Amino acid sequence: MYAREGPIISEPQYICDVCGKKKPVSQMAGKCVKCGKFVCSACSEMKHDKIYCPDCVPSCFIATAAYGDPFCNEISVLRNFRDSELESHVFGKQIVNFYYDVSPTIAKVIEHSRNMKAFIRHFLKPIIQTLKKRGY
Repeated sequence: MYAREGPIISEPQYICDVCGKKKPVSQMAGKCVKCGKFVCSACSEMKHDKIYCPDCVPSCFIATAAYGDPFCNEISVLRNFRDSELESHVFGKQIVNFYYDVSPTIAKVIEHSRNMKAFIRHFLKPIIQTLKKRGY
């Protein structure tokens, strides 16, 4: 005779607003703090215990426009500095918020100009080198 197993309890399923896949509640990260999309763990990004969808992740707009790749090493250095230093102080958070207000417009101009990209990379190079030496 076979041992009887208990009832099968299925976990509630939710649809990720980003990838559109149906996932159990245990695989859902929650709602994006900026846009309110309900995102799964695979699609979400956590920053300072806040959940973001891919469209709302705080970004280095100007550097990304200059380097062309949001995941390049130079931008990672800037992002690490922002997350560990600027975001840990009230004044630093104000600087970051101001940057997010004005930088998307500036980044659009930079994206369309080879000379501006080169100028920004030249301007950022010593800053990034200093931050690298300091472990960012």
